[in-house]
Amino acid sequence: MIIKQSKLNKLTFLTALCSSLLIASCTKNTSTQTPDTNNSSASSSTIAEANSLYCPAGSEHIQLDLTNTKLTREKDIPLMYLGYNNIEGPVWHDGALYYSNMGSHQPDKDGFELSNQTTIWRWALDSKPQIWMKDTIAGTNGLALDNKGNLIATRQLDGSLSIIDWQTKKITPIVSTFNNKRFNSPNDLTIAHDNTIYFTDPNWNTPSNINIAETQVGGQSGSTETGQRIYRVTANGEVNATKVTELVPALHDKPNGIILSLDQQQLIVGGLQGLWAFDLSSGEVSNPQQLLNTPIDGLGKDCSGNIYVTTTRETPERKDGQTVVVLDKQHQEIGTLNVEGIHIVTNIAFGGDDGKTLFVTGLTAPIDGDKLRLCGNKPCLKAGIYTTKLNVQGFPF
Repeated sequence: MIIKQSKLNKLTFLTALCSSLLIASCTKNTSTQTPDTNNSSASSSTIAEANSLYCPAGSEHIQLDLTNTKLTREKDIPLMYLGYNNIEGPVWHDGALYYSNMGSHQPDKDGFELSNQTTIWRWALDSKPQIWMKDTIAGTNGLALDNKGNLIATRQLDGSLSIIDWQTKKITPIVSTFNNKRFNSPNDLTIAHDNTIYFTDPNWNTPSNINIAETQVGGQSGSTETGQRIYRVTANGEVNATKVTELVPALHDKPNGIILSLDQQQLIVGGLQGLWAFDLSSGEVSNPQQLLNTPIDGLGKDCSGNIYVTTTRETPERKDGQTVVVLDKQHQEIGTLNVEGIHIVTNIAFGGDDGKTLFVTGLTAPIDGDKLRLCGNKPCLKAGIYTTKLNVQGFPF
């Protein structure tokens, strides 16, 4: 998610790099061709089996009811960092919500500020959140589960897509480089029924100790310069750049939220300039359709196939109102949920005992230039987590 640009040519911080650069990637720019089974009964049943991990039979036919639904800000959500704090990448697993808390350490004696560090917290709803993995080790942004329940993370610390063992907390990179350079700052991810992973790689959130010249790079905000991409990683670890940004150059501009449709026939990707859906077949994307034209961060989905989009749009209270826009299977807007008092709304996950609790995360940088940051006509609240109960279950990331 959004955070200040990394500082260049700063101190080398070896801890941040020790677990990375272990795996060299394939350098193709198109996805590996595999037998097209999207329309076969075998593939359909596999997708159905993957969905059934979170969705009971028949839930795809439930109509979402947002009547009188409002988000409530959770109390006593601790934060790791002073000032800027971002809560990102929520995932529900085994009775608890895990999430990334991103921020910057205070400047050292030489004035160097180590930016974009990330701690993973674990929150069982009947107790206070506890630090699950400290930021010198975690360094994560997006968190997700594969179909075996493994924790998969996009890590800005070392620029990798990695597996984190639930018991030992050992981090094993799946892939760390493309064209012999580290990824910029892997951000968000979505996982298919066969454990193929798609992830976004914008050029913000790169830690300030990283030499930017050694990354994929890309342009400043508003630029469509090559370097920020959407990647596809097969279950055996082969990585390829998808054609998402070739088809929609605007998605070179800070690609962010990404999700598969319920039937996995579409890949949906958002960035600073909007949200697009792509038809998906054998890992190849085509036929882009723009769904929204506002800045997009995170995406979620429920068992009825509705897509939840965290975005910014004007509201009666503020020009930069923070909302969750809900789109149905046909991409028609069917409702919104306002996220009051927060600077920027970031991401979505479902969880709770019945899978019907919607978790919404947000960030705040408390100072805007040299002034207190306002959300509407009041000072912004600290980064936090908002919840509401829905009538349909959803996916845990």
